[in-house]
Amino acid sequence: MKESKINSLDYGPHKSLSIYIHIPFCDVICPYCDFNKFSKVDNLIPEFVNSIINEIELRSIKNTNIESLSFGGGTPSYLSNKDFELIFHSLKENFNFNQNIEISIEVNPKDINLEKVSLYEDLGINRISIGGQSFDDNILKKLGRNHNSIELINSLNLLKNKDFNNINLDLIYGVPGQSIETWEDSINKFIKFCFPHLSAYQLTYEPKTKFHRDLLANKITELGDETIVKMFAVMNSILLDHGYQNYEISNWSKPKMESVHNMRYWKKYDYLGFGPGASSFYENKRKTNTKSLKKYINNLKSSILEFEEDYTLNKKDNLIEGIMLDLRLSSGINHNEFSKKFDFDFNDKFFHLIKKLRDFKLIRNDNEKTILTQKGKLLSDSIFVLFQEEINTISF
Repeated sequence: MKESKINSLDYGPHKSLSIYIHIPFCDVICPYCDFNKFSKVDNLIPEFVNSIINEIELRSIKNTNIESLSFGGGTPSYLSNKDFELIFHSLKENFNFNQNIEISIEVNPKDINLEKVSLYEDLGINRISIGGQSFDDNILKKLGRNHNSIELINSLNLLKNKDFNNINLDLIYGVPGQSIETWEDSINKFIKFCFPHLSAYQLTYEPKTKFHRDLLANKITELGDETIVKMFAVMNSILLDHGYQNYEISNWSKPKMESVHNMRYWKKYDYLGFGPGASSFYENKRKTNTKSLKKYINNLKSSILEFEEDYTLNKKDNLIEGIMLDLRLSSGINHNEFSKKFDFDFNDKFFHLIKKLRDFKLIRNDNEKTILTQKGKLLSDSIFVLFQEEINTISF
């Protein structure tokens, strides 16, 4: 752990930045979620709000354009309108928002009402991401969600009637007991709303989650690979037929409606993260705030940030991240850009691994680009590990 007094000079100047605000509170803890979140601690919310405002003020930068702002969690919509407004106004006072800034917030269907949505609209929030996960009540129950399908549909209708033109829905596939038919039904229900963006995530059993413990105890059973491949294929086919593009492994959008904030992550632009467990990346340095909510609150009372991670990336780190991030995108790895950035030829350096991945039809590769196939997208984590192992044998 590293503790340091915060000095705004450490964070600028930059040509542009993104900001992420982590709101760590949830009504219930979903059994599959491994994000930094806390439930049944509403008594700490007032102190948290004071602390994150303190962090915002101490890290204030006025001479840099903020290109995107994202509120994530946890559940940002769990905060009261008053508390959310306090945080938002602090950001406006301490940072220079670009005129065309994308401001996004993650919301839970259970929290959404006319008053809350009207506040978001008045503040200038122009992108809303709804954690729906499924339109099937049985799947929602298995996922431990605190909403049902009717509440989800009502929240989507409310947003549609408020004329938000940039809405994302989160869905999850590969849930134990989920059928291809119910998954296809969820995709078709999404299509009917004509929203411009879908994030669809394959369920993963992350360590330290209840689902992971249940899997090890044989209380739940993973869906077979063949079923998951079919789920992805069905989804991708329906979405492509309706004009969506799979611009990133887990994300589909209408043309020019990609998530600006997430694209800046994947393109590795600088960003600042505020709140417990939030990460920052700037000038090739990565820092992650302490995850402990109580430590975060107590430290900020003395203008101190405690970092769980604090390091400068070396050439090997950047190479691993560069390959991983580029392969996530539909544009893939541009070999010419790669050569300029890392000073060696991608096809030559990874010749044997590329041949193996091509033989298994996991990548498409030519002189110009390397791109994941549809099958490769489903096995992307394993592919990234293979590249990392190869890179670890390279001497720099």
